Amino acid sequence: MGNIVFEDINKIYPDGTQAVFDLDLEIEDGEFVIFVGPSGCGKSTVLRMVAGLEDITSGKLSIGGKVVNDLTPKERDIAMVFQSYALYPHMSVFDNMGFALKLAKTPKSEIDKRVNEAAEVLGLTDYLHRKPKALSGGQRQRVAMGRAIVRDPQAFLMDEPLSNLDAKLRVQMRAEINDLQQRLGTTTLYVTHDQVEAMTMGDRVAVLKAGRLEQVDAPQRLYDHPDTIFVAGFMGSPSMNLAEAQVSSENGRLFAELEDGGIRLHVPDEALEQYPRVGDYAGQRVAVGMRPEHFALREEVKDDQVLPGREIALVEMLGSEMLVHFKTGARPIVSEDIRAAIDDADAFEELERRAAAGGQDFVARFDAQDPPRTGQTVDYGFHTEHLHFFDPDSGEALR
Repeated sequence: MGNIVFEDINKIYPDGTQAVFDLDLEIEDGEFVIFVGPSGCGKSTVLRMVAGLEDITSGKLSIGGKVVNDLTPKERDIAMVFQSYALYPHMSVFDNMGFALKLAKTPKSEIDKRVNEAAEVLGLTDYLHRKPKALSGGQRQRVAMGRAIVRDPQAFLMDEPLSNLDAKLRVQMRAEINDLQQRLGTTTLYVTHDQVEAMTMGDRVAVLKAGRLEQVDAPQRLYDHPDTIFVAGFMGSPSMNLAEAQVSSENGRLFAELEDGGIRLHVPDEALEQYPRVGDYAGQRVAVGMRPEHFALREEVKDDQVLPGREIALVEMLGSEMLVHFKTGARPIVSEDIRAAIDDADAFEELERRAAAGGQDFVARFDAQDPPRTGQTVDYGFHTEHLHFFDPDSGEALR
């Protein structure tokens, strides 16, 4: 059994800084779990506690049914893959991959067997005689993973292993790591700040904010059903459009008004099934979320789903799709949750300026077509069954 169980784990540094708060989570044997969050959220600290590189202040950590709080890294039967490849430059690929086994005094025949098996899995058989300097970045990362694989550990710990690779190679390596983990079936804990990696890899994603576990779920469910405004704003690229709205009731129907006399959207039954507490906020302020891909052309929606007279601020053509930025008078949500989700001080300051001015740009995603011109006025629509609703003060989803 290679399961990893966190029971009320806390990490407090000597200066009193608390990096992790009351972490409770079970990673099942063979499961691939991604830890994601903004800078300083505690994800790497969690990984280092599992590895034994950081002491646990309180709580209990178990690996394979065995409490490991007081065990050294060597005694925990785990293998790590780091952001830097950390290969020995004077050693061949074969020697790099087999070095830990050699230190453990594993018989040479067994080392040969394990290294060759791992090299075949990773496509490194033809490179075993080479030194790291003769390899590409992707090949070096495969060697680093091979060094972990040959140990046949209970769990793999991966700390942003793809961040040093270029964009195209990251896509390839994401697929390779996914395929490798499925074939090996080894419990894997993977840390990243990249939401695309979080969405495309793993069985579950655990989202951290300021040392606390905000939500853990399957990637698509996390994206479709965020529990908090932080998760909604953090997961997704481009991120969810979030704005203040006034809820009103009219003839038994609910509406969300995002700007005076401009955006007034009917809240249909499908949205209310997901967020049944919206009705309790009639006459009150809420936070409304709108994913870019759920916007539509005017002719594709009903009259009560229209955002009329939008001035185009920017069009980004991305080949198969385009991103349209358009102006609104909708007031942005400005909170600590949004500050953490944006994870960019300059971008948050810009959001604050727009909030003071009483408006913001929304981003819509469309299939590639004849793009509108900057400054042009366009009527757009939104498929309102995909509206998201949150309490603007607590940040909790209105479920």
